[in-house]
This record gives sequence, structure tokens and C-alpha cells, in this order.
Amino acid sequence: MSIALKVSGLVAGYGKKRVVDGIDFEVPAGGIVLLLGHNGAGKTSFARALFGLLPIEAGRVWLGEQEITGRSPARNVASGFAFVPQGHGVFRTLSVADNLELGAFVENDRSKLDERRERVFSMFPILAERRAQLAGTLSGGQQQMLAIGIALMHAPRFMLLDEPSIGLAPNLVDKVMQSVAEINRTMGTTILIIEQNVKASLPIAQRAAVFKTGQKIYDGDPAPLADPVKLMEMF
Repeated sequence: MSIALKVSGLVAGYGKKRVVDGIDFEVPAGGIVLLLGHNGAGKTSFARALFGLLPIEAGRVWLGEQEITGRSPARNVASGFAFVPQGHGVFRTLSVADNLELGAFVENDRSKLDERRERVFSMFPILAERRAQLAGTLSGGQQQMLAIGIALMHAPRFMLLDEPSIGLAPNLVDKVMQSVAEINRTMGTTILIIEQNVKASLPIAQRAAVFKTGQKIYDGDPAPLADPVKLMEMF
């Protein structure tokens, strides 16, 4: 089994506050791994450290065979690492079309850019309908779809999504999760999804992990986490 992302002994935090405390973690290539945990468990800090937005104090990170420890976000994007942050990471004052164009800043082949944009529009038809609309005027669900679309514009081999369901109505949460599963199935993109919405995200995961106070306390089969009692013990 090949590994898309490997983390060894990762330590990160803010000033003297250690938020991620010696994490070992692996994401198998071609799969969907779910990372769960309560607020303040260190999930977002872990994601930011992997992508290069938070300094790593100790430990190492590999994307495939390539070490990316402490590398800049721009270089990570160029090597096929996409990060979709919390809160609908879109350029609010630009149109849908312009947002997607910016998502492909590492691609110089115009034909590939057009092909990828049409694929995004095929996956999210509402974005095609609203391609000229300012991103900031879209609904929360549409902004989340656009944020995912932006990430897809540079054809990533690894995608990290940080709480894509946050602030969305239940029917839109289901749509986003279905889209994540479709990206994995049809594009072969390896996905690490950070969530608190266990009910919506658990069915699409092949593996699940749980963080608590900056440490990993579970890593394995998602099925046991469907038991509310088991889950509450971990949270």
C-alpha cells in the first residue's frame, strides 16, 4: 500500500502553547481519511502545519516520497497539495469564474485550465449558472462548492478539507460530502477531511482518526465511531 501523506512526530503551536503534540499519521494513497475531534483538539492547527501556514517545531512531513516539512504553501500547491480551509475560502469580491481562474495559477496550459473549469461546472452546475456572480454574494453552500472547485483547478493529487460542513444546512452538508466522495472516486484524489459532523462524514471514509488535546487517540476502522457511546468516550 502506497502512502500519500506521512507525518512523523509533528509538534506545532502558537508561541509557548503547544497545540499539536508529537503526532504520527498516515494517509493511504487513493483513499478518504476522516479526522475527528472536539473544538480545540488541534485538528486545524495540524492542517495548517501540514500545508505550511503554521511553523513546525519538530517532526517531519512527506507528500508521497517527497519531504515537505516547513515548505511554503505555494510550493505545496505546485506539487499537488490542495488545502480547503474553514469558512469558505473564496475571493469574495471576484466572480465565480475569476475565482476558478486564480485556482489554476500554477497551470500554464490554457486547454487544461478550460477542461478543469468545465469539470468543476459539471460537478457543481450552480456554479456554471452563476459564473459571473461575485463569490461574496453566493450562499454558504455555494461558496463551499466554489472553494472546493478552486482547489480542483490545479488537479491536486492530495486534498485536505478543514470542516467543509461548517455553517451549512443538512441538505447542503450531504451534497458536499457526496461531492468529496465523487472527487475521490472519479479523479483518484487522496482526501483527508477534518470534521465534527460525524454522521455526515463517517459514511464516506475508509479510515478515521480522533484527536484529543493535541494527540491522536484513535486511528483505524471508522465503524466503531458510529457508536455514540464509543464516540463520546473519545470526545
